[in-house]
Amino acid sequence: MNKKKILITGFPHTGTSILKSKLVECLNVYECLFEDFSINQNDILYSGDNEFVLKKTPVLPGDIRANHLMKVTRDSIYQDYIIIFVNRNPWNVFTSIIKSGSNPLNGLPPNSTSEYHIKVEEYIAASTHFLDAQNKELYPNLYSIKYEDFFPNNFEKLRELMDMIGLKYNNDIFTHRSKNYVHSTGVNYDDIDPNNISYNKNRLELRTWQINQPFQNMNLEVNIPDELSDILKNSNIVQELGYSDPRITG
Repeated sequence: MNKKKILITGFPHTGTSILKSKLVECLNVYECLFEDFSINQNDILYSGDNEFVLKKTPVLPGDIRANHLMKVTRDSIYQDYIIIFVNRNPWNVFTSIIKSGSNPLNGLPPNSTSEYHIKVEEYIAASTHFLDAQNKELYPNLYSIKYEDFFPNNFEKLRELMDMIGLKYNNDIFTHRSKNYVHSTGVNYDDIDPNNISYNKNRLELRTWQINQPFQNMNLEVNIPDELSDILKNSNIVQELGYSDPRITG
């Protein structure tokens, strides 16, 4: 069987994990449990009779980050992939990142530590690819979806994405928790107060808790430094995405 490889990617904290948790509930999809930058032969081997093999990246892959999408789709390991780019309002993204104890204004040099990848400059770079991928005439196998568009109108945009890819699903996947997507054992998710969840918990445990919550928009109150907010306000890419500071109305 000629497998269809799906890669979900984007900047951290944009909703890639929760999207994956829903797509793996579609029929005939094999989930690669561990995050990585490509689908390997073992993934294909273990996928059995499933038509689709699905993996999520931890951050935007370097081979995508460093190249124009034309090269990515025609002259790279990703040329036969279905790639889904995910984005989210950056004020909410960086509120989550800062709450986790990381500093998106760090001055770290490229690829020095994992914290380099949560810099505001990397969000802008990932967002540029997100916007470019919307050109279906040039990139028929690339898709872009905003986290905020997962939920409205009975999950209309998410259903459209699944239909375009060719995924088959039951409607109840949108209304129940993703209890089959549990990567951290010993966590009683029903007893955790969502207003008191500790961002100092083990990352895997926290991520597992997050994606096992009811499938709804979890954007919360924004709390980021003025310096970071000003960078976002003045970014042409953020403006093109249509995002603005949720604290400012009217």
